[in-house]
Amino acid sequence: MRKRIIYSIALAVLLVSAQNSLGQDWGLTFSAGVASSQMNDLKYLQEHILSTYPVEGKITSSFPPFTSASITMFKQLYDHIRIGGGYSYSTTGGKSSYADYSGDISTEMNATSHRLGAYLSYLVLGGDRLDLSLNGSLEANLTSLSLQSYYEILNYSNGISNNYRSLSPSVSAGGELMYTLKKISLGMEAGYLVDLKGDLKDTDDGDPLVDPNDTERVLSSDWTGWYVQLKALIWLKL
Repeated sequence: MRKRIIYSIALAVLLVSAQNSLGQDWGLTFSAGVASSQMNDLKYLQEHILSTYPVEGKITSSFPPFTSASITMFKQLYDHIRIGGGYSYSTTGGKSSYADYSGDISTEMNATSHRLGAYLSYLVLGGDRLDLSLNGSLEANLTSLSLQSYYEILNYSNGISNNYRSLSPSVSAGGELMYTLKKISLGMEAGYLVDLKGDLKDTDDGDPLVDPNDTERVLSSDWTGWYVQLKALIWLKL
């Protein structure tokens, strides 16, 4: 079922890209800001790993809101409606550690989301300069996760690194407020993304990342959360 949804998203992107109505305006948007993510399974895994330390370490970072960016190409179909396709990027991570005179131990998890999908925008309130719109996206979400552990005791050091991936569909909805300056508009957008989660699998052998306390359950990525971004729009004539 999940693969069918992802294939449908990819098909939607292709259909949007294939649209070529004469006399219509095209544009590009660039957005950058911050986004939150739930990542409950990875927070749970982080706490479990910390509990295996031979000493009492601490979590110094646990998947906080972090960098988010996107680029979208759209077509102005009607006065109030735009459709297009785009790419979005988000990143977050977690770290736990312990250090004293005899050595140190640390674990880092870094997660990155690459999303490709279809975009729709509806103009709610428009003026000579100021526009308020509602928008939404349906995307295929590829997550990359790196898990690294390292320790050093009395000048002896060792470490291990594993990489995982997951694939999931996601949908987002939000609003944007833009101020127009001839062919360029500047503003901001905010919204909420719902990720349907994806099972994490090792990139080398395809083995799932399972719950250390329940090997029947596969841990997943979850980018569900809010986002706030500054946005720039450039009009094109194609």
